[in-house]
Amino acid sequence: MSVVARTLIALMLVAPQAVAQDARLSERLDKPTLIAVSAIVDSARVAKLPTAPLVDKALEGAAKGSDGQKIVVAVRQLSVQMGSAKRVLGSSATPDEIKAAATALAAGVSLRDLARLRSASGKRPLTMPLAVLTDLIVRDVPVGTATGLVVQLARSGVKDPELALFQRNVRADIDRGADPSVAATTRARGLVLRSTGSGTKPSE
Repeated sequence: MSVVARTLIALMLVAPQAVAQDARLSERLDKPTLIAVSAIVDSARVAKLPTAPLVDKALEGAAKGSDGQKIVVAVRQLSVQMGSAKRVLGSSATPDEIKAAATALAAGVSLRDLARLRSASGKRPLTMPLAVLTDLIVRDVPVGTATGLVVQLARSGVKDPELALFQRNVRADIDRGADPSVAATTRARGLVLRSTGSGTKPSE
């Protein structure tokens, strides 16, 4: 098969997704904003970054009534964060991991700490650890404390279901009035002890 034929086939496969995205954007964005956002999305596609989060970010801004400039800045910032995340996580990172890592970066996690978490997790997917990390930060656990705890949990081999339960338990403790740092640290310590000790499943 010739190079031209392969290129045409590739364009045919990509076109439906691009048209769908452009249609949604064109319905909600003014022309200057649409042009700017589409350029960012196209650049992300060339860089093999997930494009759906960028489209969602633009649509979210439009739904909130943000002006065009703010929407473009937000979409560009997310694109940059996803690019940084992919460079740290590696070319094998999934779209979900890249998106979750970008969200963590936006919450204040550093690239260095993102690399620490990648190393601590080995070959395990990072989507859940990153989601838990971001949630802790949003709930006022200091970035350094939250990062250290999640890295420790990952290094101890805590699995996703246990992380999800940890997240729910910390949320419940905070909702009941516990100090966020104390709640997260106490729950993490108990989970690490169970993971490295008796191996019993965590309880509510």
